[in-house]
Amino acid sequence: MALELHPKESKWWYGRVIVNGRKLNKNLSVEWRGVPPVNLTQRGDDAFERSRAKAQAALERLQFDLKKRSTAEELVQTIHEIRTGSRVSSIPLKDAGARWKALPRRRPLSKRYVDQAEGWMNRFVEFINGANPAVQEMEQVQSALARAFLKTEEERGVSAKTYNNTLIFLRSCFEALKEDAGIAKNPFVGIPTREEDTVFRKPFDAEELAAIVTAAKDDPFIHPIIVVGICTAMRRGDCCVLPKSAIDLPHRFIRVKTSKTGELVQIPIFPLLQEVLEKLPPNDSPYVFPEQAIKYQVNPDNITLHVRKVMRAAGFFDPEDAETEEVKKTSRGEIHQERANGLRKASVRDFHSFRVTWVTLALTAGVPLEIVKKVTGHRTAEIVMKHYFQPRREDFRRTLAGKLPALIGGPREPEPITAAELRAQLTAMRPRTWKKIRNALLARLPVGAVQTVEVKAARQPEKPKCRPACQRNLEIAGPARRE
Repeated sequence: MALELHPKESKWWYGRVIVNGRKLNKNLSVEWRGVPPVNLTQRGDDAFERSRAKAQAALERLQFDLKKRSTAEELVQTIHEIRTGSRVSSIPLKDAGARWKALPRRRPLSKRYVDQAEGWMNRFVEFINGANPAVQEMEQVQSALARAFLKTEEERGVSAKTYNNTLIFLRSCFEALKEDAGIAKNPFVGIPTREEDTVFRKPFDAEELAAIVTAAKDDPFIHPIIVVGICTAMRRGDCCVLPKSAIDLPHRFIRVKTSKTGELVQIPIFPLLQEVLEKLPPNDSPYVFPEQAIKYQVNPDNITLHVRKVMRAAGFFDPEDAETEEVKKTSRGEIHQERANGLRKASVRDFHSFRVTWVTLALTAGVPLEIVKKVTGHRTAEIVMKHYFQPRREDFRRTLAGKLPALIGGPREPEPITAAELRAQLTAMRPRTWKKIRNALLARLPVGAVQTVEVKAARQPEKPKCRPACQRNLEIAGPARRE
């Protein structure tokens, strides 16, 4: 190892070192000054010699660091050799992604996640090649380089969620390949994640769901998938590739493993979904919806485009997509929302919103959380409550007001009357009970409706009071008797 100087190319001192059998010139971050001699074996002026002394000290520190590092690596090698009988071989950084992908797993990774992981790894390798081309092996990556890469990601403007996903992937990748790559310390361990400013999807109310189902009827391709999503809370992919073996129509139940978590979910088949399933034509495919399954497997965005068209027909679109100001006023709500940080807008109303809607409606109605988890396949209550239970303010207020004492929540609002219940109550009226039943029904009507009924009753002309039959007979017979 020796000092080097390139006065025509650089103002810095360099140290020649050997790492893993390769000769490298390392910038020592010490600027040379004064007048250099013709040959470094000769002496320059005082300023030059002072800078040489600083460079020599920097080179010695570098040598000490390399020795410490090689000692740690040798310790890893020794332990590994004692345990396995063979020494650790390093992994080139450019092969890290492929080696991670080939690791054995309990269940296969989804194509979408693999694509994302390849993107994260490619960006990291590209950064290393630009920042420090000498780093070619996984075990050469140090914490300083890992932090520098994540800083560039933050400066690039990615959202906190994307930043965290990148960090978590690289940390787990280096940890999984740690022994094979001879890594003494995972460079991503100890780097904290960023606090996420999550933009949650918005649930639909009953009226909005009805509008979406009605609009979907004009698209026979996507209509059954949307009905499945609304009635089962399953994810887009699970709805499209739903196997026939999962359907038990006689007992009206779906029993299937989710593609994301591998959890076995059990979902009752409600009338809206049952009607769709019973109308399906017979086919030889293993899937309930063969055409949709093929389209999803080829290109998932195909499904998204159909759903977005249905959303538009149901009145959901972004303000910038409105042709005129009048059309903008008719929007039921936006599809996307700006993020505080991030390269793209957040999707707030899409197919996954049906899952959020199902969970929100179920929990608001008092369905136990454990039953909801059985349907959604979530392993923890925290995920359900944080990401999927998103009641609207009015629903939140009404539910709490109905459960809290009247002193806190105020007077109870009457529950709406269904047509079937109204018919049953009217049929049950008898001479002795009609007044009681009438008063009970009026009490359950909204205030405006009650006033309307009372006003109409007040405007009706008063009917003449019925007179006893004997009095009528006397009036008729009166003149004849007087004669």
